[in-house]
Amino acid sequence: MRTPLAWKNLTHDRKRLALAVGGIGFAVLLMFMQLGFRGALFDSTLALPRRFDADIVLMHTHRYTLTVRQKFPRRYLDLARASTAVISAVPLYFESNLSNWKLPGQPVGPPIRVLGFDPKTPPLLLPELAAEAERLMQTDTVLFDRMSKEDFGDLKVGDVAELNGQRVRVVGDYRLGTDFADDGTILCSDRTFNSIFYSYLPGDTGLHEADFGLIRLQKGADLTRVRDEIDALLPPNVHVMTREQFLDTEFAFWNKATPIGYIFALGTVMGFIVGMIICYQILFSDISDHLREFATLKAMGYRPQYFVGLVLQEALLLSVFGFVPGLVAGLLLYEIVTLATGLQVYMSMPRVFGVVLLTALMCIISGVLTMRKVVTTDPAELF
Repeated sequence: MRTPLAWKNLTHDRKRLALAVGGIGFAVLLMFMQLGFRGALFDSTLALPRRFDADIVLMHTHRYTLTVRQKFPRRYLDLARASTAVISAVPLYFESNLSNWKLPGQPVGPPIRVLGFDPKTPPLLLPELAAEAERLMQTDTVLFDRMSKEDFGDLKVGDVAELNGQRVRVVGDYRLGTDFADDGTILCSDRTFNSIFYSYLPGDTGLHEADFGLIRLQKGADLTRVRDEIDALLPPNVHVMTREQFLDTEFAFWNKATPIGYIFALGTVMGFIVGMIICYQILFSDISDHLREFATLKAMGYRPQYFVGLVLQEALLLSVFGFVPGLVAGLLLYEIVTLATGLQVYMSMPRVFGVVLLTALMCIISGVLTMRKVVTTDPAELF
């Protein structure tokens, strides 16, 4: 039976092994956190548009992302309804700047994202919304996102707060989550939206312009053909996109037009490099400590391939030893970050497999860099 030399070299000094596992585990944790934050950036930002109950989305051509304020005339939706494939075309109103939230007896808080729509045709795929839509028809009522930050309060059904200086009553809640632009979201009817933000205008004038138009098509309709048809019906100052095109546009903005995605990707690379340096130092120290034993084996006739395999075995064992605690710590921190911020930070299988591969590659590269020392050792120089 062959002696598991790689295993024994790593485990004979428990203190050194613990330090090695801690160092590599930290690098693994760093990669998990950077990838988690990067994923949260996209998942949280796209959480709302992914819930649009629409096949086609309309928005002004100057609106390059969800948070930019630029509306288009609501009557464009009437033009879109001229297509025989359209079964519904509803406006969605959006406000996140003038929507200061205030709890009773407390100073005015930060703005909260507000979405207004006709409760008779809820435009969002939220199960709670379908159940509570009738209550939203009452004047000055809202649904509160229970994943909002604590700054907006721990509100329950029946609680009252002020939105832009107007009293509103919470009649239900739902789960959506925060993102990097908005710390909370409430839903209300278009009538409530109009009375809160456009009370200075006569009637429903404030609703004559919409932020988004959400269009549903008949089942089996040719999506591309209908999109082109609607595009031809509307003026050129409005984008007509399929829902997937809209999601791709939003993703591309945050990934390319902002430095956030790049920063988190760079953080992942830094974690990889830090882990590679730690693993290199561990393997180099281990080889240096056992250089005489390796020289003896070479003098006995062991070939260089044996030592290459030995170092790579140690490198792969270190990657396994370090990955497990890094994964456990990552799961724990993901949960803490989600509870503290409301961001959608979760562990996905593609991310786990990706970090497994990065950890193995990190340790293998370190092993390749250190194996030269043991391969080139001349027994005659040591004895």
